[in-house]
Amino acid sequence: MLKKSLTYILIFILLCSTSNYSIDYVLGKQIEKQSPYYLSFASIGAIYLESRLDCWAKIRTSSSQQELQDHLCQILQSLDLVLDQKHLNISSTEHATILNYKQEKPKQNLFITIKSDNRLNESYFLLSIICRDKKCVISGYESQLNRNIGLKWQYYYLYQGEIPYLIAEKSKPELISVVLKNLQARKIESYKHNGLVSLTAYSPVLEKTMPALELNGKKYNLQVAITNNNDKAKAEIYIGSPLILVDI
Repeated sequence: MLKKSLTYILIFILLCSTSNYSIDYVLGKQIEKQSPYYLSFASIGAIYLESRLDCWAKIRTSSSQQELQDHLCQILQSLDLVLDQKHLNISSTEHATILNYKQEKPKQNLFITIKSDNRLNESYFLLSIICRDKKCVISGYESQLNRNIGLKWQYYYLYQGEIPYLIAEKSKPELISVVLKNLQARKIESYKHNGLVSLTAYSPVLEKTMPALELNGKKYNLQVAITNNNDKAKAEIYIGSPLILVDI
């Protein structure tokens, strides 16, 4: 009887150990899949709100309206989307033709502008994707857009989160330092204006996925900014790579 009880205890311990290992393994895999930007938010108690991709390209030739629409269809196709005419707006001037395509959904917005300039004999492509679903891997769109042969896109990313309380001015640089540490980045320059604190930095870890910009002999591939939203009694945090483009 004692031997039987010991056997049950051993089996129980084994099951617990296996269960703990499985939980640790699954959690570990989940953490591995998490974007370093999301993990940086978590490190300072920030809540993820949305991620954004802004990119643009140029070709050195003007395009007819039909050619612009063909380009639009190719871009949408690379994103696994189909042109819906109700989202398309076409306008023209004496020297330019412009296509605006806007598709807004609860968790994701898409904006595309394509312009042909007859005076400069060039065509321009601007695209923005805003995603409010944490499961969305915004950087994944880069490989999809690169399918468009003949278009060399320039990519900028922005990740936005919020901290559920206001941050004292002296604490803002400290929180940004924690984010930089998580991204293994070194500070390059800092900026303060009307309660906004912003630091630019360089992270060799991000270099593989986000090549650095070089300005005035300095390399940048990261910018972090924190500002208080007094109306909501919350702080907003932004992580841009290589830099923050939008007004905040």
